[in-house]
Amino acid sequence: MKKIAVIVRDRQSEALRMGIGLSILNDVDIYIFDRKLEASDDILLNLEMIREMRLGLYTNTALNEGIEYLSTEDIAKRLLKYDNILPY
Repeated sequence: MKKIAVIVRDRQSEALRMGIGLSILNDVDIYIFDRKLEASDDILLNLEMIREMRLGLYTNTALNEGIEYLSTEDIAKRLLKYDNILPY
């Protein structure tokens, strides 16, 4: 089992979906950087699945309500412990 971080920026729906898929055989955390998540149906469905699966979901901005906030510095320190980091 690998420890994987998914970094969400531009392709939000695709990144969330990828994080969900990778969690089947891996330990996955998802980090939303520098922007608010769009309020599309796909993203809302993916967020619901992420919460049901209890994946780690973090953000470095207060714009994303209901998602655990971590400073950029704290996220940078955490990224050192991952086997793979996938930026989107």
